[in-house]
Amino acid sequence: MTVQVVPFVDHGKTQQSANDDGPKLALSTDAQATGLGELAADAPGGRLFIAVFAGAKRTGGFAIEVKRVAREGDRLEIHARFAEPPKNALVTQVLTSPAQLVSIDRREASGVRAAILTDSSGVERAHVAVRQSEL
Repeated sequence: MTVQVVPFVDHGKTQQSANDDGPKLALSTDAQATGLGELAADAPGGRLFIAVFAGAKRTGGFAIEVKRVAREGDRLEIHARFAEPPKNALVTQVLTSPAQLVSIDRREASGVRAAILTDSSGVERAHVAVRQSEL
C-alpha cells in the first residue's frame, strides 16, 4: 500500500486546550466540534479539521507540533512531535494542555475509516474511528 503525504494548513496552537486527559485526536468538518474552533475563525469551507492534544501537564515547557499528515489506504496518519522540557529545566508551575489545530482538504479524507496520532518515534499516542457521515 502506498503512503500519500497530505498537505495541511496550520491554524495555530494553544497551551490551554481544556483537555484534562492524555493525548487525544479529534476530527470534524466543523472546527468548533474539535474543541479548538477559536483557532480557525477565518478558515474557508471544505476543510477537515484535525485537533491534536498532548494531554494535561503540570508545568510549562510541553508542546505538540504536527509534522506530517499522510494517507495510507483507509487510514489517516498524523505524525507529531511531542516536546517536553529538559530534565532539571526551570519551568513555569502552571497546569497546561498543549494542542494544535490543522486542516486538510476534505476530499483528501474521502473513504478514511481511522485516524492515528503518532509521535516522532512512530509510537501510537491516540486513534479515532472516522464515520463517513462526518466527512
